[in-house]
Amino acid sequence: MIVNRKKLEKLFIICILTAFTGQIYLNPFSSGFRFSFSVSALSLMLIFFKDIPIMTATNAVGISIFLFRTFVYLIGNPGADISSAVILYAPGAIFYFLYGILFQMLNVRDKSGKGENIILSLWLCDSISNIIEVAVRKSRIDHPFEIVVLVLILMGLMRSIITIAVYEVINYYMHRYEREQKDRKYKELILFMASLKSELFFLRKSIVDIEEAMRRSYRLYEQVQDRELKDEALMVAKDIHEVKKDYIRVVSGIEKTLSEEDKSLYMSVKEIYHIIKDNTEKLIEMNEKNILLRFKYQQNFITRDYYQLISVLNNLIINAIDAIEETGIISITQEVSGKTCLFKVRDNGKGIDKSDLDLIFEPGFSTKFNPVTGEMSTGIGLTHVKHIIEKHFSGHLEVSSSKDGGTTFTIQIPLSNITV
Repeated sequence: MIVNRKKLEKLFIICILTAFTGQIYLNPFSSGFRFSFSVSALSLMLIFFKDIPIMTATNAVGISIFLFRTFVYLIGNPGADISSAVILYAPGAIFYFLYGILFQMLNVRDKSGKGENIILSLWLCDSISNIIEVAVRKSRIDHPFEIVVLVLILMGLMRSIITIAVYEVINYYMHRYEREQKDRKYKELILFMASLKSELFFLRKSIVDIEEAMRRSYRLYEQVQDRELKDEALMVAKDIHEVKKDYIRVVSGIEKTLSEEDKSLYMSVKEIYHIIKDNTEKLIEMNEKNILLRFKYQQNFITRDYYQLISVLNNLIINAIDAIEETGIISITQEVSGKTCLFKVRDNGKGIDKSDLDLIFEPGFSTKFNPVTGEMSTGIGLTHVKHIIEKHFSGHLEVSSSKDGGTTFTIQIPLSNITV
């Protein structure tokens, strides 16, 4: 029922648009014959609405246009009788019936996008249908029939070319919109995967903590003399061991999925910058700040570790956004010095206190809080940035800051550890 309703809605749209575009017309031979762009509108909708049967659409259009024009004629001419309206507009309905037959016989839908073939097919549909319509009206046309046929053929060619030109424009923008949507979803997926890979660090850390808790519980079991407490300590150790196994299964499953996902994928520095820039601009807009972003790279190498690099840069940029009150500049630069790749994230926001510089990489340390809820930040962003740089890339992270001069994070990574 839902499908039928959608088809009826599309059929209604075809009839309405064709009828109304038919009201913008030329009347070159009088006698009720019209030259309008309703045929172009109909052709475009027949091509795009492939689930609507051609004959159903053209028959519905022919009947609706006949009724619509007859109604308008009778309203505008109160003294006219219905028979005169039928004589005047029935040939127009015949045109649409014939147009549908030819459109289907020539398989116009299957030729969409094939240039000259579809233009020729539309031209034949248009010209033959018009010639037969004029032949029906022949007794009411004052011009020589040969001249009329020639004009119809030329008009049909012009209308067919315009139809295909409009079709190509619509098709171009539809494909462009689809590409933009796919590109947006791809960027969102990359950022999500980068974030997920970063969170794996804390899951692995939790496994280590769980193992330590299990060892302590077992040591407690060995040291306690009271039988009841001894059994309880052993039970706790067993429960912790079960939690550890579940954690390992979860982490292994996620790692396996991610490793299969990006086994043979690469990304250039330029592409990484492009993804981060789009995401950062949205974030800046959400925070209602006026921040200028500057991205610069010296060497556009490709890397397989783009998830980790995106996560690192993204976290540092988010910190830079938080450091800027309203207006400021954030620059992200990349350069290669010998066998080392350097990334620098600079901002001209409020700097970091000297007393805090040695603490900012400690888990849980944060000076940021939500002024509305009063909740402190988790303080894990810089912790996992440092972990990724040191453990994954075998690199080094430095920070320099002054209270009024902004902050610069410098990432040093061996070139061989980041390039393919």
